[in-house]
Amino acid sequence: MMNPINHDDDCINAQRRLQYLLRQLVEVISVTFAAPVILFLDDLQWADSSSIAAVNHLLLTEGFNSYNTRFFFIGCNREGESNSTHLWTTMCKSGLLHAKLTNIQLECMVGDTLNTMVSETLCLSPRLTRTLSSIIYRKTKGNPLFVSRLMLSFNKDGLLRPSLSRGRWEWDEEKILSQKLPDDVAEFLTHSIEKLPEDVKSSLCILSCFGATSSITLIEMLERALGNNLVDSLDVAVSEGLLDKKDDQYRFSHDRIQEAAYDMMNVLDRCEFQFSYGMALATLCVGEQEDSILLTAVNQLNMAGPEAVQHESQNAIAANLNLRAGKKAMAMSDFEAAYSNFDHGISFLRKKHWKEHYTLSLELFNLAAKCALTNGDIVSLNLLSQQVLRMTQPFEDKLDVLYYTMCALAVSSKLPESIEKGLDILSKLGIELRGCESRGMAACVQETTDLLSAFTDDEILNTRRMTDTTMIMAMKFLGKLETGMTQIMPETAPYVAQRIIQLSVDHGMSPVSPIGFVHFGSYMAKLGDIRGGYKYVKLALSLLDKVGSRESAGEVICFGTQVRAYVEPLQASIDYHNEGYAAAMSSGDIIQAAVNIMFFGDNSFRAGLNLQTVQKRYAQATRFMEERKLVIFKVQSQYVQDPVFKLIGTDEQPKYVSAEEQTILATNNSVRTSYFFARAYVSFVYRSYDDTKENVEKYLCCIRDTWANLFLSHAFQAFYVGLISFWLARKSRDEHQWHERGSQSKLALRRWAESSQWTFENKLYLLEAEESFCNNDFEAAKAYYEKAISSAKIHKVRGC
Repeated sequence: MMNPINHDDDCINAQRRLQYLLRQLVEVISVTFAAPVILFLDDLQWADSSSIAAVNHLLLTEGFNSYNTRFFFIGCNREGESNSTHLWTTMCKSGLLHAKLTNIQLECMVGDTLNTMVSETLCLSPRLTRTLSSIIYRKTKGNPLFVSRLMLSFNKDGLLRPSLSRGRWEWDEEKILSQKLPDDVAEFLTHSIEKLPEDVKSSLCILSCFGATSSITLIEMLERALGNNLVDSLDVAVSEGLLDKKDDQYRFSHDRIQEAAYDMMNVLDRCEFQFSYGMALATLCVGEQEDSILLTAVNQLNMAGPEAVQHESQNAIAANLNLRAGKKAMAMSDFEAAYSNFDHGISFLRKKHWKEHYTLSLELFNLAAKCALTNGDIVSLNLLSQQVLRMTQPFEDKLDVLYYTMCALAVSSKLPESIEKGLDILSKLGIELRGCESRGMAACVQETTDLLSAFTDDEILNTRRMTDTTMIMAMKFLGKLETGMTQIMPETAPYVAQRIIQLSVDHGMSPVSPIGFVHFGSYMAKLGDIRGGYKYVKLALSLLDKVGSRESAGEVICFGTQVRAYVEPLQASIDYHNEGYAAAMSSGDIIQAAVNIMFFGDNSFRAGLNLQTVQKRYAQATRFMEERKLVIFKVQSQYVQDPVFKLIGTDEQPKYVSAEEQTILATNNSVRTSYFFARAYVSFVYRSYDDTKENVEKYLCCIRDTWANLFLSHAFQAFYVGLISFWLARKSRDEHQWHERGSQSKLALRRWAESSQWTFENKLYLLEAEESFCNNDFEAAKAYYEKAISSAKIHKVRGC
C-alpha cells in the first residue's frame, strides 16, 4: 500500500469550506435584515472539536465586529463539566474574540421566583400557592428541571389535580409531604423511569445509547436488526413527557433524562449492549451511501470497546469499520476524528494481528501515523512508526511511516537529519543525490531547461501517469527533500527538482511532478529570468489537474504565488496563499499549510494592509504552528512579524525561548536571515546607526547560503538593504562599499520593475532618489521622489 489516501476525487477541504459558507451566510443575513441573527447552542460541555471550530470561525471573524453586523451568539454549558482545558473554555479565554463577551451564571431559583413560576403555571395568586411552592422548594432546591418533573409527577399521582367544583387547582399537602423523594434530580428521573413498563424502560435505555436525538429511520432499522418493538414503546415514553417526537426524530425532553436512562444500565451490560447494537447496524451499512449508519455503528462499537467482543472474528470486523470511518473523516479533512477512528481500530486488533491481518494492520497504522503528523502529535507518530518498522518485512511497506517521520524531523530543529534520512532512503531505492551540489545552481537550471526544450507544454501536460508504486513513493521523498534542501542546501535543491522532472518525463507524471516544475520555475526566476520562471509556475499549476491529484497543491500554490507576485499585482496575489493553505490542509500537508499561512501574513504586510489586521493574521499563524508543534516555522514567523509589533508600538517578545528554538536560530540560515533583517529593519526605521550597520552586515553574510527559491521577501529585503546602504554611505567611512551595495539593490529592483511595475516601480524610483541624494544631486533626487509618489498613486501602492 504505497498511497493510503485516495486523492483522485480531488479531495477538498469540505470542513473549512462549510465553516466559510456558514460565516458568509450569517454575515449576509445579519447585515441585510433589521432583526439580529441569534445562534443558540446548548450543552457546549459536550461539543467536539469540529463544532467548536465552527463557532470559533464565526466569533473570531473580523466581519462580525463591524458596526452594521447584527449577530448574537448564546452558548450554554453545564457548570463543573467543562474544565479549564476544555475547547470552549480555552476559546473564551483566548482574548481573540472580536465581539463583546458576557458571562452569565444561572443559579437555581430562589423561593420567591419558584412561587411566581408555580403561581403562573396554576393560574393562582402567589398567596395561594405559597405553601405548595415552599414544599417544592424544599424538595428541589429550586432546580428548574426538578421542579417541572416533580409537578408532573404530583399531577400523575393525583396529588396535584384540577377541582371542577372549585374551578381551580388543588393539592394535598400532607400526602405530598409524606412522599419519600430522592434529593437529586438524577435519582428522581431514574425513579420515574423505573415506574414504566419493562418494554418502555428497555427501549429508553436503548435509545439513550445513541445520544440525545435519534432519527425514527435509525430506530426502525435497529428495530428490524434486533427484533424488538422499539417504536411503540418509545411512543409510550412520548406520552409520559420523557421524549419529544418531532421532525421524524425522537428527542429526550432533557439531557438529564437521557443520562438517567443511560446510567440505569450496569456498565458491563451497557458495553455488551452497545457492541451488539453496533454489530447489528454494521450489517446494514454495506453501501457507500450509508455513511451516517456507518458512523453510528462505529461509535457504538468504540464506546463498548474491545472488551465487549464476543467472538474473535468480530475484532477484524470492528477494526475494518473503524478504517472505513477514518477514511470518511479524512476525506472531510477532519484528521482528529480520523485519528480517533484509526486508534480505536488498532485497539480492536488481536495480539497476532500482524500475522493474521497484515494488510489491515498496515493500513490502520500508516493512516494513524499520517493523522498524528497532521495533528502535531509527534509522540504517537513515533510509537506507530516504530511498530510498523519492527513488524513489516518488505522495505516498500516501511516507506509511508519513514516519509512521515522525515516530515516530522523537517519541522523541528532536526532539518539536517530529515534531509539525511531522505537521502539514505532514496539511495536504497536506486536514486543517488549526494555530491551533485558541486555542479552549481546555474548549470543545473540550464541542463533542466535544455531537457524541457524538447517538449511542448501540451506534450508535458498530456504525459502518461506514473504507475510504478515504488517510484511514486520515491517521488514523494524527492518532493520533501526539495522543500528542506532549498532552505539549507540551496546549491543541491535545483538538482532535486531536475530529478523530479527527469523521472516524470521518463516514467510518467505523479502527484509530486508539479512540485518539480514549480521549484524549477522559482529557481529560474531567482537567477533573473522572471518571465521564464513564471511560465513554468503556470505549467505546474496546470499539471495539478492533469495528474488527477491535489496532493501537492498546497506546495505548488505556495511557491508559485511567490513568483507570481513578481509579475501580477501584489494585492491580487495575497489570497492565493489562502487557497494554498486550504489545499494543504485538505491533504494533511501541515508543513505547506504553515508556509502558506506565514506568507499570507508577510504578503499582507508588504501590501500595506492595516497593521492590526496583519498582526491578527500573524497571531493566527503562530497559534496554528504552536498547536501542531511546527517549531521551525513558529520561530521564523516570530522574527518576520517582529517589525509589525514595533511599528504598532508594542514590544511583544516570546515569554520563553526553548533550547530547540535557540538551536534553530543558531544553525538554520533561513531563520537567521529573517532574524537579522528584522532587527536591521527596525533599527533603520528608528535610525539607530550602530545597530542597523551590525545587523545588515550579519544579514548579508547569511543571505548567500539560504533559500534557492525566489520569494517576495527577497525584493523587499533588497529594497531596504538599498535604502540602508545609501544611508550608511552618507554616514560611514566605508562610503564606497555601501554605495556599491546600494547600487546592486537598485539594479535588482530595476530588473523586477520590468516584470511588475505595479509592485516595484515606485521602489526603484525611491532607490534612484536615495542614490542621487547620496551623490548630492538634489534636483535629480527631488524628481525621483516625485516619480515614486506618482507611481505609488497610479498603482495603488499602500506600503513599502
